[in-house]
Amino acid sequence: MIAMLRDTGYNVVLFLHIVSIIVAMAGAVAHPLMLNMERNRPDGDIAALAQRMETPSRIYSIAYVVAGIIGFGLVSMGDWPWSDAWIWISILLWVASTGILHGALIPAEKALAQGDEAAWSKVDMFGKIITVMIVVILIMMTVKPGGSAL
Repeated sequence: MIAMLRDTGYNVVLFLHIVSIIVAMAGAVAHPLMLNMERNRPDGDIAALAQRMETPSRIYSIAYVVAGIIGFGLVSMGDWPWSDAWIWISILLWVASTGILHGALIPAEKALAQGDEAAWSKVDMFGKIITVMIVVILIMMTVKPGGSAL
């Protein structure tokens, strides 16, 4: 494993994974928080903010998928057996959160941008769910509980 950490190919893939995670997580966590802050302002225009967030949402949603795909490459290049629990828990959470992001949160943000105030409750709920899932994934990726290798 120590030799792999010094391998240029592995380091490039690891760098791309981390960059895509930063891009993806920033938007996935920040957008629901920004909408909540705008909603609580007396002069807030939540629909206008949701409209401005549509393009960044596309970017972070693509980055989230790319981060997961690159993660598969990292596991394949690394010294971790696919049977480690932290890998499978992370994969399951990533698949579930990707589904929630693309199937519920982004459509709710689009509905909110079109003036549908009822979509706010979905944005709020799914934003919190994805944030918790992301935190758990990050813990799994960094701590690797139950992992059989470094």
